[in-house]
Amino acid sequence: MLEHYTVTGTLSNERTVVLDQPVPLPTGRVRVTVVILPATQSEMPFLVKLEAIHQALCASGYRSRTRKQVDAQIQAERESWKA
Repeated sequence: MLEHYTVTGTLSNERTVVLDQPVPLPTGRVRVTVVILPATQSEMPFLVKLEAIHQALCASGYRSRTRKQVDAQIQAERESWKA
């Protein structure tokens, strides 16, 4: 009796598929059928994703630290090394 598993994955190059989850099979030869799946939201261009993240942060009221705050944290960390 043939075992059959259906899992999704990502084609990383012409010969390599990275599966989204493990398949409970020992190492050995297998037969693979490749079906192109429709694009998902995660395949948006980088700058589109970055803009969406920026808008979500602004909407939440998040404010990044100032340079003065970052410099103070770095200085405090360096001071702790001397102790």
